[in-house]
Amino acid sequence: MGDSFKGKVALITGASRGIGKAIALEFAERGADIAFNYLRSHEAAAKTQREIEALGVRCLRLRAHLGDSQKIQVLFSALENEFGRLDILVNNAASGVQRSAMELEEKHWDWAMNINARAPWLCAVAAARLMKDGGSIVNITSQGSQRVLPYYLSVGTSKAALESLTRYLAVELAPMGISVNAVSGGYVETGALDHFPNREEMLASAKKTPVGRMVTAVDIARVVAFLCTEDAAMIRGQVLVVDGGVTLLA
Repeated sequence: MGDSFKGKVALITGASRGIGKAIALEFAERGADIAFNYLRSHEAAAKTQREIEALGVRCLRLRAHLGDSQKIQVLFSALENEFGRLDILVNNAASGVQRSAMELEEKHWDWAMNINARAPWLCAVAAARLMKDGGSIVNITSQGSQRVLPYYLSVGTSKAALESLTRYLAVELAPMGISVNAVSGGYVETGALDHFPNREEMLASAKKTPVGRMVTAVDIARVVAFLCTEDAAMIRGQVLVVDGGVTLLA
């Protein structure tokens, strides 16, 4: 992978497993020092930290609930104390309750919005203040922002808000030398799919890509890394869809 990010510091939220972990490892393999947060998966987070450090880079692992704005402040204070700077932020952490509009409660709506839309805004603002030499912010969104998926109301609407946030931040932060984009993945076989009642149907559909295989977490990670390079300097405020072309057939 080389050392294209050597000397850089990358923060990936929700990176103890799944797509977030793949992104953290991708940046570590390319030489970046890594910071990541997690909420409940202590053992998985510790394992991820060991894998990152085995690649010869520094790694800061922090437990932080991103639905709490004070915890976000603590997260960034710890990051600044450890590294003194930040070059890359990947807003990957996401959560939500799988219920229909008629079944959803206010607390479920607030939970999804706080973690999936408000937290990325707060993290982006805090990150920008540490990006003295410019940097990159990539938000991880999903197809549910544009398509109606079963029981995905709270997450889908919060991801739509995240995509709008991406555009606004891209314009506001550009004069600071900070690029902002989003990556929307297709169905990726991670533990997150276990929460969907129609998991098997989703997996079967995802395999019917023109490419002939499912999207992997590594596929997502490589696109995220690309958006943080000089080659992507003129890509701003865009949502890159990485789904193997499956939505072209819908």
